[in-house]
Amino acid sequence: MNIGSTPKRFILILLFFLGGPAAVEAQMDPYYTAINHPVPKDTMMVMQLFDFQSARSGSDFFTGMTMVQYGVTSRWTVGFMAEGQKIFGMPLTYDGFRINSYVHVFPKDHLLNFTLYGEYEGLNGAALYKMEVAGFGGEDLEGPLATARRTHVRTFEQRAIMYHDLGRVNLTFNFINETGLEDGENDFGYAIGVFRQAAFMAMEPDKGMAGMANMPTKRAPPVLSFQRLGYGLEIIGALGNTHQFGFDWQRQQHYLGPVFSYSLSKQLMIHIETAFGLSDVSDPFVLRMGIGYSIDHLFHRRSTTCPYQ
Repeated sequence: MNIGSTPKRFILILLFFLGGPAAVEAQMDPYYTAINHPVPKDTMMVMQLFDFQSARSGSDFFTGMTMVQYGVTSRWTVGFMAEGQKIFGMPLTYDGFRINSYVHVFPKDHLLNFTLYGEYEGLNGAALYKMEVAGFGGEDLEGPLATARRTHVRTFEQRAIMYHDLGRVNLTFNFINETGLEDGENDFGYAIGVFRQAAFMAMEPDKGMAGMANMPTKRAPPVLSFQRLGYGLEIIGALGNTHQFGFDWQRQQHYLGPVFSYSLSKQLMIHIETAFGLSDVSDPFVLRMGIGYSIDHLFHRRSTTCPYQ
């Protein structure tokens, strides 16, 4: 893959943000496909995601995605993603980019919290990262790589997102609709997740003492501690298309796997998911790995003045 000056500048910007001193206590979504909470206002989240996929047909491959998300308001998030892949025996390939935006519909939490999501996908035919699955059939590369790289795939993805938090446990459902911008066809999919947040990330500031709002109620656990571990389960799959909606299991991709997160700090978190294909057209196994870093008050530094003085 030929990396030009623009991607190089983008990487330098990411390194600058990763090295910044700002701190954050916002939780990143633990899932790889399901989406729920908006990013807090003026918070930037940077994630680097890597997948190893055991292909159903053809050679196994790695995929990667760099994701940057920013909370414009407490309910409105925007993001940018760039992705690529490396099939064994073939060159590293740039697959395209995605631009997304999602809005938390209601200002306060309810029994069911609703979010509306939209994403433009400027990809090519070689794109293999499983941001979602939809429609029918598998997605492994079967034709020549050179031809796939020259094939434009322009899609607009929409999601209706519902989630509920019960203490440290999150329940999430996404209904996914992918609209091809060339042919206008719609492919449908879903993502369901349940996740128990790490106790460390659930620690809240002690707001009962004036001037001590930013002090934790207890000391952070050791770096190696089960209190830093979050765990859950995610299932993703396809639901057909405009012509045939619903389950036709063996003609659709479906994956199930446990997902884990480990909080190295309030800013830095690693994620791992082992997903297993459940149908004839699914890839047998996907190992998903990621690291995320978040920056609070990116453009507007938090005031250090005590409101009681």
